Parts: sequence; structure tokens; C-alpha cells
Amino acid sequence: MTKTVKKTMFGEWMVLTLLTVAILLAITSAAPAADDAIDTRDRSPNYTIAVYYWPNFHLDPYHQSKKWKGWTEWVIVKNGKPLFEGHYQPKVPLWGYRDESDPKEMARSIDAMADVGIDALIFDWYRYDEKLNNGEMIEGALRNGFLKAPNRQRMKFALMWANHTYINCHPFEPGTSFHNAEVWHKGEVPRAAFDRQTQDAIDSYFKQPNYWLIDGKPYFSIYQLKTLIKGLGSAGETRAALDNFRQRTRAAGFKDLHLNLVDWSFDQSLAMVKGEPMPGDSSRKIETQKDLMEALGADSSTWYTWVHHIPPIAGQNSQPQDAKIAGPLSTSQLMENAVKAGLKVRDYTDWGNAALEREAQRRKTIGIPLFPHVARGWDGSPRNYPMGMVIGNTPERFQYFLQKTKKLVDQWPDARGIITINSWNEWVEGSYLEPDDKTGMQPLEAIYEVFGSK
Repeated sequence: MTKTVKKTMFGEWMVLTLLTVAILLAITSAAPAADDAIDTRDRSPNYTIAVYYWPNFHLDPYHQSKKWKGWTEWVIVKNGKPLFEGHYQPKVPLWGYRDESDPKEMARSIDAMADVGIDALIFDWYRYDEKLNNGEMIEGALRNGFLKAPNRQRMKFALMWANHTYINCHPFEPGTSFHNAEVWHKGEVPRAAFDRQTQDAIDSYFKQPNYWLIDGKPYFSIYQLKTLIKGLGSAGETRAALDNFRQRTRAAGFKDLHLNLVDWSFDQSLAMVKGEPMPGDSSRKIETQKDLMEALGADSSTWYTWVHHIPPIAGQNSQPQDAKIAGPLSTSQLMENAVKAGLKVRDYTDWGNAALEREAQRRKTIGIPLFPHVARGWDGSPRNYPMGMVIGNTPERFQYFLQKTKKLVDQWPDARGIITINSWNEWVEGSYLEPDDKTGMQPLEAIYEVFGSK
């Protein structure tokens, strides 16, 4: 073949190649592919979405002994009763009444969460000072379900020591409530039990490859500060126990412990220790919430649910927007029906706005980073809770508060982009992301719409 022919063919090939590239560029710029279309969502790794997990949907030896063989909290879910026209009860899980200790079922949950950008699960971790099962309760979901799931590496996890006194609220019997229900476990633990249980947290969980670390420090949250202090005796003794926990965590090879305290009982906790000397500086006294956080060496705080700070109250029914609740009735109609039934109710939008305002106030008083929180809803009627319910928690409104919280956390650099959500599966409290037969995957999709998949 002559050089002239070769040059001619090469030139034609170049022309065709350039034309092809130009056509492809024109096509992609005019009509982006489906995958490209979602790239406009914020996929920044600077946000961490952590979701609480309530692990009482598997056969647990303790509850079997207290209730009956085969009992799980699905029994309460199935027996939820509508209290007014349009009240969504019983709630029906889209994926059925699953055994969360089954690794295959947990794998489905992990995939659903990871696909929409949820980063971590915070398991409610129940440990007490009792010989029965080493004081352990409802841990099968974590030990047998999550840690044995084939895709567990897609999700980080952490522990929140749910150290409240455990009462028989499954459900409350007529005439009983939080103040007079049968006590099953006392929440207070002495120092020996504290050391034993936290050492197991280090050995069994912190060392897992997908435990959630912040700056190389295992995230460990404590639910009820007042109960911790009551069990350990004073602010000074509590600080000593926590310092020892940190030392043991460092001895296990970690940089330190990230101690998170749930802001629920801070006011009561301060009243318990107010006037006590500041640990390490007896010339100062504990006088404020900021002093208390400093005295205990806390690294951060967050909330477990909005209802702890903003309870539903009859008459507070402001509704900046109306909404359909997966049915023919509007929010205002549902609230009117609930009030006629004698229930305390609050509109979800009103509830959420009040909660975010309260969070901003609390952040100023506690003096440590506050990881902002979003609650999916509240309806404790299956357990006969007395504090009423929230109405209008549609997926659209949930997404609205995710967006507001995203803006909030952007303004709080010390929060490090961390947001907590209640929860994956608080079915009997009406605050869950797990798909039901009314809204399906929409609550999860709302997270994806705001934060994107990582």
C-alpha cells in the first residue's frame, strides 16, 4: 500500500472519529442519561446520616420469659387500633413481619439504607446489672442479624446505651403509665457493672471493622444521663468511670473514645449535681449545663426524638401547609377527628419547626457540639402512651425538615455534618423509615433527594 493511500485512509478515519465524538457530545449535552440526571444531588461525603435502630423484632429470651413463647413486638404492631377516622392503625410493614436476627432480612435493610445514603445505624443497646444473660437484652438483632449480614460492610454501626429503667409498656395496661408501671430492669448500674458492660462494648463491638469512628474514636452514646449519675453516685465518680472507659478504649488501640450524651435528662441531671465541685478543679462548682458537660468530659450531644423536648399538646394546631396522609383526609381533618376523640395532637410541621428552634437554643447552653436531629413522627397509641400523637408526617414534610436540618448543620461546623434520625423501626412509636404499606419507600427516597447516595 502506498504512503499516499495510507495518509488518505488515516485522514478519513480521523474525520469519522471527530464526527463521532462531536455527535456523542451533542447527544449527552442535550439529553443526559438517567445516572447523570441524579448527579446534581449533593453527594458530598461531608454529611453523615446516622439512624437509630430499635431491636425488639426477634425472639429475645428475656421478653419470652416475661410475655410468652414466640412473642416479639410485632404483636403490638399488629394489635394497633385506630382511634379516630383516618388514623393509620395498625401499621403494616411492606416487607412483612420480619425476623431482624435473620442475616438475610438484615441485609435487605442494610441495602435499602445504604442505597439512599444512610451511613450508620445506632443500635439501642440494653445492658443492666443482673446475672440473667449478663444483663443483656434484645441484642440478637445486632449480634446475629447485623454482624452476620453478608453486606454489613456497607453500613457503619455504633451503640447507644439505652440505660433507662425498663418497664412493662408492652403495652401499658389500663390505669398504668410511666409512673406506675411494673419495673422489669432498673436502669442504674454501679461502677462494677459499668466497667463490665463497657469493656464488652470495647471487646465485642468497637473492634469490629465497621464500627463507626470519629477521628479514630469509637462513637458511644448514653441515653439517660441522670440514670448514669444516679448509679455511679456523683459527678466526680461519673467522670472517674468515664475517664477509665476512655483509658481502656485507648489501651485497645483506639485514639480515644467519642462520648456522646443524648440530651433528654440534662435538666434533671444538673439538678442532681448542682453545687458539686468540678472534677479536677475543686475551686469551681457545677452551676450550668455547660459546666456539667465539661465536668463529664462529653464530646458531643444529640437527641433521640423530638417528642422528648416538644410533646404533642392539644390546641397547638398551626398548619403552615396542608397535606394528604396516603388517603382522602387532609391533615386538618385528621387533627379535628383526633381532637374530637379526646387526643392530644400536634401538626408535624409545627412540631418540627418548634424542635429545630429548641435545638438551636440547647446548642448555646450545653457548650459542646450538638448533632441536629430529625424525627420521622410520633404515635405511641399501640403501647397506650399518654402523650398524644403527631399528625401530618408525610414523606414530603419529612423531606422538608431534612432540608432545613441540612442547612442548619451547614451553619454549625462543629457538628461535622452529622445528623441523627429517629428511626429505622420504632413502629409502635410511629417513627420509622422501614417501608410500610402506605408510603412505601418514599421516606427513604426523601433522604436520597436531600443527601444523595454515597
